[in-house]
Amino acid sequence: METKEVKIVWDVTIGKEALFEDRMGLIQHTADVVRRHGMTPKFVIVIHGPATKFVARSLCGTKFEKEKIERLPDIQRVIVEMDGDNVRFVQCQVPMTRNNVSDDNILPCIKISETAFFDLAVLQMDGYAYIPIYDM
Repeated sequence: METKEVKIVWDVTIGKEALFEDRMGLIQHTADVVRRHGMTPKFVIVIHGPATKFVARSLCGTKFEKEKIERLPDIQRVIVEMDGDNVRFVQCQVPMTRNNVSDDNILPCIKISETAFFDLAVLQMDGYAYIPIYDM
């Protein structure tokens, strides 16, 4: 059987800690399912909006600094583990600027983009399925 790629762009704006963590787990699970079916996941996880806080190395000095994110180290460990192996993360610059998150305060594995909307459009033009992941 010819191995095929499953190309998905995940549009992640979740600001709730437990929901963000849960959805990262579901994305990991989806990658595992794709592999079990003999295909290759090719995932891009685009982070913007309130989800930006989960890829900031520190919340000090940002507009998120008063928020208590108890599981931030665990969430970031999962992000670092997921990065690579045909999964990559992209962070939009716009909410970084709006929330006072500097480029050097983003996890090193994360690519910074001028705007998530451009990346989302280009990836869809390249055949990526679009899946929005947002607060409920």
